[in-house]
Amino acid sequence: MKTVHHEDRNLGLLLAAAQEGDRAAYASFLHAAVPLIHAVGCRKLARRADLEDFVQDTLLAVHQAMPTYQPGRPVGPWLGTIARNRLADALRHLYRRRTVEADYDEGVADNVAQPEMEAAPVLALGPLLSQLPERQRQAIDMLKVKGMSLKDASAASGISIGALKVAVHRGVAGLRQLLGKDPDHG
Repeated sequence: MKTVHHEDRNLGLLLAAAQEGDRAAYASFLHAAVPLIHAVGCRKLARRADLEDFVQDTLLAVHQAMPTYQPGRPVGPWLGTIARNRLADALRHLYRRRTVEADYDEGVADNVAQPEMEAAPVLALGPLLSQLPERQRQAIDMLKVKGMSLKDASAASGISIGALKVAVHRGVAGLRQLLGKDPDHG
């Protein structure tokens, strides 16, 4: 218990000095705060990248909230409140992203699972894919043929996730239209 009070008092002194413009004290405070922030997020954020994003976002929030700290008051509750609020935001963002990706994947799966699409093996789609615009062809290849995630495909292609979703949707519609055509009757 004494260690917690001593550590909190030291953090309070560093933060108060940082408020007065002491850059070294500010750097020391941030260095000491990172493990505390990390501890708040590590129980809820499984992916390392999500945890690191949370820590960086929380450090930014701490910087922005620094004027609200009242010297002499415990730093732990002040820092903990900021970290928990940022964690709630991070979790909402993750759940929203996962829901959107799941809804999208289910919608595309529903479109692809049409009988005419099931009957055409992936290799037979090659000539049809070549008739699609480049962006649609690229999106379908990465997301549906290679099975890449939206995030990975976006990073690999430089195309935003939203644009990839649109391209796949349009590409699947185009493929369905091409499969519905009778080649002898053009």
